Amino acid sequence: MFCDLVGSTALSARLDPEELREVVRAYQQTSAAVIERYEGHIAQYLGDGLLVYFGYPIAHEDDTQRAVRTGLEILAELPQLNRQLQPTVGAHSCAPLQLRIGLHTGLVVVGEIGGGGGKRENLALGETPNIAARIQGLAEPDTVVISATTHRATGAEANRPYYLACLAETYGQMGQAEEGLNVLAEALALVDKTGERVSEAELYRLKGELTLAQSSVQRLGSSVPNPQPLTPSTRRD
Repeated sequence: MFCDLVGSTALSARLDPEELREVVRAYQQTSAAVIERYEGHIAQYLGDGLLVYFGYPIAHEDDTQRAVRTGLEILAELPQLNRQLQPTVGAHSCAPLQLRIGLHTGLVVVGEIGGGGGKRENLALGETPNIAARIQGLAEPDTVVISATTHRATGAEANRPYYLACLAETYGQMGQAEEGLNVLAEALALVDKTGERVSEAELYRLKGELTLAQSSVQRLGSSVPNPQPLTPSTRRD
């Protein structure tokens, strides 16, 4: 998995080096906490990017699913991270942090790289990291893009309603209830089509939560009074 900060060049032009260091460190710490939760391995910190392995040095039967969930949950943590960084980033009129994440699954050889008395690292060699890097470069800001190989390895075709539920839940955590409800509509339509009712109760539970969240946002928006223009009799100097 490759994870990269969007617009880091513009960010570095607006922040002084100490502030930029704190911003990048906070983003890396937030990402690392999610990666650790799913027992991924951060192979390299690449400036404002991360190279992450799943399946090495600890292997699991569901490493592909762990990688996908990690990418989605890192994005779900971004709103809270941006609120935390607002005093620094917002003070310089910088846009909120955004990420691009790319995933590819394949065979690699892990070997020790480095020489000449310098730092030596265990890195995965082969086309898999290169493809993951290219996929990450194709991703839109705040999206996770996975290769067709990774998609097949997740078993997503057989368990599509479950993965749609995961995606909808992530949208909810990001405060995007409407997008989550759209994804759930697709999942429920698929359940009706296939007759597989295993995850139906969970889908309706999520639908209820997202509908409630969406209604709360709409009520909040409607409760804000429209600004009234100042007349000569009400103007304040």
